[in-house]
Amino acid sequence: MRIFMTGATGYIGSAVAPALIDRGHEVTALVRPETDSGKLRARGASIVAGDLSSLPSLASSFGSYDAFLHIAQANTPDAAALNRTALDVFTAQPGFFVYTSGVWVCGNTGDAVADESTPPNPLPIVAWRPEQEQAALATGRSAVLRPGCVYGGRQSLCRGWFEASDKKQTVYLVGDGNNRWAMVNLHDLADCYVRVTEQRGTGIFHAVDDTNETLLGCALGIANGAVIETVPVEVSRQKYGPFADALAIDQCVSSTATRQKLGWKPSRDFTSSIDEQWDEWREDQQVSGLVG
Repeated sequence: MRIFMTGATGYIGSAVAPALIDRGHEVTALVRPETDSGKLRARGASIVAGDLSSLPSLASSFGSYDAFLHIAQANTPDAAALNRTALDVFTAQPGFFVYTSGVWVCGNTGDAVADESTPPNPLPIVAWRPEQEQAALATGRSAVLRPGCVYGGRQSLCRGWFEASDKKQTVYLVGDGNNRWAMVNLHDLADCYVRVTEQRGTGIFHAVDDTNETLLGCALGIANGAVIETVPVEVSRQKYGPFADALAIDQCVSSTATRQKLGWKPSRDFTSSIDEQWDEWREDQQVSGLVG
């Protein structure tokens, strides 16, 4: 397949692009001019210079692509508008489209389980996503992929735990630590993207693994003797704003339908892969020149 991607140099996309190339697909990536695309080029990807705002000017060249994967995530006040731009450009094409959302659209579930058919109840930070999900699904040739909180590699939400634990510093958790995150390993997530693209699966898909441990339990597995301190959400909001509520989310999310439809089976959960995560973290630190 000829595949056009956004976010191919980012945390998730940098795992998805090589996975697609290894499967024999031809990948073209939208990359900001100032971003180093050397690794992508070395893997055989073609590069188009630009960002999400430049997509409308490139649309006339998209007719020959079989699929479009929108993975780039803007962390700016105009994130909703930029994602809408990508959505509008890609859904106007005849190819298959994968729109990246996330499990935060399911909101706090407590002990209830949110599956792929559960109506969204988004956190304020992603309140704009359900409408965009529906716009993508309305084409009848699109997938909405909702990754869990991604771990493994260099930009995991949990990377601070490794950094603090390695230095025997305090590991901080937002909330009381008894909440649960719906989680997924980076490499399992990349496999989910490959499967949904190759199968042209339509509908909503949840990329979450079998991690059922509380956040405190997960952190204890990493801490390696470091002190763990919980910080009240209202205090954390002063530093993180609405992102604090995302860090304190308590979710049970099912991916049963996704697994059945795609034949996807996560190979890891968080607590059983801690040794592998430490190895990946140390390797990344060495590559970055941060440890001897």
